[in-house]
Amino acid sequence: MAVSTYSHDPYMDFRRSMQEMVDARDLVDVKANWEYLHELLSSYLSLNPKSTHKFIVGAFADLLVSLLSTEMTEDGGRREEDFSSDGCGISRQCM
Repeated sequence: MAVSTYSHDPYMDFRRSMQEMVDARDLVDVKANWEYLHELLSSYLSLNPKSTHKFIVGAFADLLVSLLSTEMTEDGGRREEDFSSDGCGISRQCM
């Protein structure tokens, strides 16, 4: 059941709520858990009015940056990434 609420800071409320959902699943690997993250975003967008979508998308983007930053910190700050758009397998180290 949906409950209408008012928020002074909807972005922060959505961000906090999303973080709680991620913490409850002990999610740390964005790539391995992308399906769950996509489902999380889809759920927030479908359950909330269109006027809040800008806050939801912003909160989700911030959540991803936070998760990716945590991954990089745990990897010692360096990760191998495949930046090839044509599938040739050229990789580059990112910092």
